[in-house]
Amino acid sequence: MKRLLVFGAGDHAKVVIDAVEAAGEYAVAALIEKSPCAGSAGPYPLVAEREAGRLLAEVDAGVVGIGDNWTRAAVVARIRSAKPDFRFAVVRHPSAVVAAGVSVGEGTVIMAGAVINRGTAVGAHCIINTGACVDHDNLIRDFASIAPRAVTGGRVRVGRYSAVGLGAAVREGVAIGEHTVVGAGALVLKDVPDGVVAYGVPARVIRLRQPGEPYLNVGGGGAV
Repeated sequence: MKRLLVFGAGDHAKVVIDAVEAAGEYAVAALIEKSPCAGSAGPYPLVAEREAGRLLAEVDAGVVGIGDNWTRAAVVARIRSAKPDFRFAVVRHPSAVVAAGVSVGEGTVIMAGAVINRGTAVGAHCIINTGACVDHDNLIRDFASIAPRAVTGGRVRVGRYSAVGLGAAVREGVAIGEHTVVGAGALVLKDVPDGVVAYGVPARVIRLRQPGEPYLNVGGGGAV
């Protein structure tokens, strides 16, 4: 079986590993963490990032198991700097439904129960999380994330580094800008610009948001 590195050892990484194990295409070789505080994570070795250089050449691929979009991008950049030709795997839980012809970029993770319909393009290093529904002809750009049970209508566009929160619903044809966060439970009926936080029913812009500003309310997004 092909060997895979998982970068990150926090809460999100656990769910990524579950999808890897269920899919059965890769065996997890190790978890890579910036400052590990133990020598293993469950059954898998836990390796400090500074010591992981040799592993990059020994495995078949890797995936970044970090929930925060900006942090995930920073880790990808460091890996590319260390080994420009490193291969990132697409991880797809077998219970996910991905229509024929959907394009999915490298490093993207599609979690259990997610649905992606025809005509949609998902960029690199995205997260389509548990039970999310991405309808037809969507464009989900690099490093974006669709949270558990979030739903997008047809022809929705989600910009780079943006996050659609838990259970949010995005009306058909709506465009969400880059570096934007749509809060949990929001109902998005019109376009949302770059660099804002928006939530509510209907959703409205609450404030401006800087690139890289943390948005997850947990500590396990990944410490790499």
